[in-house]
Order: sequence, then C-alpha cells, then structure tokens
Amino acid sequence: MKKLRIGILGTGIIIRDSHIITLQNHPHVEIVAVGNLRPESLNRLAADFNIPKTFTDFAEMAADPNIDAVVNALPNYLHAPVTIQMLEAGKHVLCEKPMAMSVSEGEQMIKAANQAGCKLMIAHMWRFDREIIWLRNQVASGKLGKIFKAKSHEVLIYDVFGEDPSTKSWFVDRTLAGGGAMTDMGIHSFDTLRFVLGDARPTKVFANIGTYFKDIEVEDSATLMLEFDGGITALIEAGWYNLFADEKQGFTQIFGSKGYARAVPSELRMYIEGEWSFIQPQIPPRKQQEDLSAFQAQMNHFVDCIRKNQEPSPGGKDGLWAIRVLEAAYHSAKIGKSVDIKV
Repeated sequence: MKKLRIGILGTGIIIRDSHIITLQNHPHVEIVAVGNLRPESLNRLAADFNIPKTFTDFAEMAADPNIDAVVNALPNYLHAPVTIQMLEAGKHVLCEKPMAMSVSEGEQMIKAANQAGCKLMIAHMWRFDREIIWLRNQVASGKLGKIFKAKSHEVLIYDVFGEDPSTKSWFVDRTLAGGGAMTDMGIHSFDTLRFVLGDARPTKVFANIGTYFKDIEVEDSATLMLEFDGGITALIEAGWYNLFADEKQGFTQIFGSKGYARAVPSELRMYIEGEWSFIQPQIPPRKQQEDLSAFQAQMNHFVDCIRKNQEPSPGGKDGLWAIRVLEAAYHSAKIGKSVDIKV
C-alpha cells in the first residue's frame, strides 16, 4: 500500500515536538504539506523539516488532491471551521483538543465527517499513555470494588514551566482560544476521567474559575466538581503559572470500596486480609511528563484507522463530551451554581 500523504496545520510547539516527530517515525506516512496563516513561521517549519509544500490559504490546501489527511493544530478558533473544510474536501482529520469552541461547532464537525465518509479523531493524547491505560485496566478489572470518587489535575507549576503559555500568545486571547486554563488544561482531565471510568457519562458540574497569577483576560486557575453516572464524584483542578500542585500534570486518582489506584505516578493499594498491599506496576520510566510514546501511539492509531477503515477512538463523539463538560462548566462558573450536562 502506498504511503499516506499527510498535511500539517499549524506551526506551534505541539507540531514541532510531537506530531511531526511521530509522523516521521511512521513507516507508512509521508508529510507532504504544511499550512498556517503566518508565513514567517510557516516557511521556517517547512525548511526545518524539509516539507515540500506550504499554504497560507486553507481552501487551496483542502483542494490539493495529493493530501490524504491532515493534523489540525491551529489555534482553537480554527479547529472547527478548518476541520470541516478539510473533511468536506475528502481528507481525514486528527484535530487537536479542544475539538471546537462550542457544542454546536463540534456537532457540525461530526456531521461533516459522517457525510464525507472520512475519519475524525480528536487528539486527547492521555488515552494513549501507558500509565493511564494501566489505570483504566485496574478499574475495569473490578478489583477496586465500587468506584465512588476520582481526582485529576492538569496544573502547570511556575517554577517548572515558567510563563507557559506566554502572556503574549493566542492561548490567553479569549477570541482565539475560547477560554483559559480550563479550556487548555482542564479538558485533558475531562476526557481522561471518562476514559479511565469506562467512558462514563458526566451528568453535572460545578465550577469555579479565577485569574490570580497574570494580567490576562482568561482564567489561569479552575476547580471543578464533576458528577458521573453511577454516583461517582470527581475533583478536577486546572491551572497555568500556579505555585503548587500535589503532583505533576496528568496525576489521576481512583477511589474504590476495595482499593485505590493512581497514575502518573502509578500505584495500586489493596486491603487484603486485614493488611494493605502496595503495588507499583512494571511500566517503562517516563522520559518526559507528556511522554512521546503516547503521542506516537496516538498517531499510529490515527494512521491505522485510515488504512484499515476503522473508527478512531477518541472520535468526534468523545471529543464532543469534553466540550459539553467545558461549556457547562463555564456556565456554572458564571452563575455560581451546579449545571446539568445535557446530551
């Protein structure tokens, strides 16, 4: 089978440090084009990675018959319109999170994929992390008993990450990003918890957001209580520039009636015959917090789904659940009350 010809949309860090590397590592992929609105960064990326075609006009890129699929890592406000543009042109799309700026936009993306017969995958990369997969397996095994509580956080600590994101970047512009730390970081926890809990349905959210560390127009901190079907309550924390967090980003905990398990770092605790046992799984050590192996597994899955005509997971419907939670959480923060998450 000939190689899959993939175009890149965007020139940011996630493209440079993750998506291009994983595409280059795949034996059945060829990166044939890159598109971006800013010609300076576009030309620099093309030169650095020897990508033959460049586009500043996304309509022209969509019309190119020599591109089979695209990875959309443009700023958030361009996720839905450009993804739909590519799908309608017959191209498969791996779209970065958040998939859209609203539930309505997300629904339009799913409709476009269905009508075009193309694959739509959302880049919630923690689903492909070995430790998160291990945690999901512990829950699925039943050994933890009845799950009643969960915790997850995605917090960037200032003394580790500094001013990340930059206060001059599009991430802190409400028009371009849609929101702040909850949109950028919290959405990871929304999807990770759904995945770990066996695709549980979120039903209600109470959220509090604030801007405490930088002079920006979006929130740099968020705390949420999220309820799932089955009576599970989850505490979620998201933040930029924070001074402290219990663990590094990706830390996820599951509490059951018979045991406790956590990931990043991973540990299983079981109460057996009156004594606690502590088990650390045999998982290869992480080279970095957001490990490249998870991004590679994510990209491999996207390519395999195209080549084998299979539905990707997480697909559009999974991505839409995260947007439903996000939209309800911002409404909750605005009115100061819990909000039902509607289908």
